[in-house]
Amino acid sequence: MRFCRGTVLGRSAAGMAVLLALGACYEEDDQTLPSAAPGESVAAESTHWLEIDDSRSPETFLSAESGLPAQTLAPLLGALSAHYRESPRMIANRVLQLWQEYPDTPLERIMADLVPARDAPEESLGPVAQQYRVLRAGGAGHADAVAAAMGQRE
Repeated sequence: MRFCRGTVLGRSAAGMAVLLALGACYEEDDQTLPSAAPGESVAAESTHWLEIDDSRSPETFLSAESGLPAQTLAPLLGALSAHYRESPRMIANRVLQLWQEYPDTPLERIMADLVPARDAPEESLGPVAQQYRVLRAGGAGHADAVAAAMGQRE
């Protein structure tokens, strides 16, 4: 950031004024943002998302991120999409986020366990996923977090 101290210019020549003005300016490092080496991210980790303008199908995206075959993920995504209000793209983003945060549970299990009973009313996956995250962060295991997030008691 560049700062200039107030300079008093007398009736000196224009050249002298320029020298005085330049002499009163200095550079100061901006300490408000952490610095990162070129090519290095400031964030520790980044979550990959299937952007709205991405031409890949949600199954292909999940397959690329997880290493699982798209053919395995397609029926699970279809079952989730049949119940939740979000688009398949957003459902893919949400389940990927859960799996990245809690990789101890396989992605296909997270997806299968989030499929509600056939007679369950349509709802949003967002609140279910958020409650699951809160419960897992609080120490609950996968099965207990899913059951509580989906309103089931075992």
